[in-house]
Amino acid sequence: MDGHTIGVFGTDKEQKTRFMGSIAKKSEVEGMIVYHRNEAGKRYSLLDDPQYPDKIQGYSRIASICDYAYYLLPKGGKLTPPDGELAVLLESYALPGTVELIDAAAPPQTAKVAFKGLRLADYPTDERSGDSSIVDLSKIGLSPNSPPTGALVYIDRAFSVKGVGTVVLGFILGGKISVHDRLRAVPTSPEKTVEVKGIQVNDEDQESAGAGIRVGLSLKGVDAKDLGKASWLDDGSFKLADRLTFQFSRSAYYKQEIADRDLHLQLPGDMAIAKIWPADSGVYTATVPDPVPVWEGMRVVVIDLNGKNLRVAGGGSVRI
Repeated sequence: MDGHTIGVFGTDKEQKTRFMGSIAKKSEVEGMIVYHRNEAGKRYSLLDDPQYPDKIQGYSRIASICDYAYYLLPKGGKLTPPDGELAVLLESYALPGTVELIDAAAPPQTAKVAFKGLRLADYPTDERSGDSSIVDLSKIGLSPNSPPTGALVYIDRAFSVKGVGTVVLGFILGGKISVHDRLRAVPTSPEKTVEVKGIQVNDEDQESAGAGIRVGLSLKGVDAKDLGKASWLDDGSFKLADRLTFQFSRSAYYKQEIADRDLHLQLPGDMAIAKIWPADSGVYTATVPDPVPVWEGMRVVVIDLNGKNLRVAGGGSVRI
């Protein structure tokens, strides 16, 4: 079983709820909001962040793990600074996507004019009724930010279940996970491995699951309390580093320098405090508190949580 993750981005919460509810079934509301849809042998997870625009951390995390983006144009085409910030976030991740025009929210050219010069302006548009269950998912492929090889899971929750033991919830970012696989918990204990006892997808047992799937894994050899700092499980094939060098492209709308400041680096799934300084023309180096999985071309985004109007400084690709 494999699938795709889709970020649903927008500033109108009611509009997003209506859109997602018309094409998929709600499955989780704790933390990020998750809807699921099965189609043509694939499982699609639609993700939304209820805390935006007050906080950007949730949408930043979603953008870092999704394959595709739906941007919902506000009613009447009335764009606000948070809409612009979302456009910069999608630009920084180089995500493909579609602009959804729900119930004739605005003319199709609205986004093209408003976001000229950004990737979102080139998204195709889809005019639809907010109650329509019809959606074309055939264009969605593997994320351009997926690891080229190796099995990697981003963990967002870890807990104990009576009679089962340690369970984690997360998204498979690359490769395939099977029962009895032995994985490293990074950065908690990369020197030892834990065993996958069981795999569940939407409460159904599976022998294996592939990239793009939201999974629950029961683990042997580790207590949930010992996974407090773990953000990933991997098959041991990834390089681990607490010093990352990346080619960076600063957003034209972010006017501050990023060098010699304590900012945040959005990694695939997790956000880490980072000290950043220039290494060469357009190349920067960042140090993070713990070793994290990295690969050539891995996308990272610099986030300024204290930024006014714009908290997304820009994005880059890791060099190894």
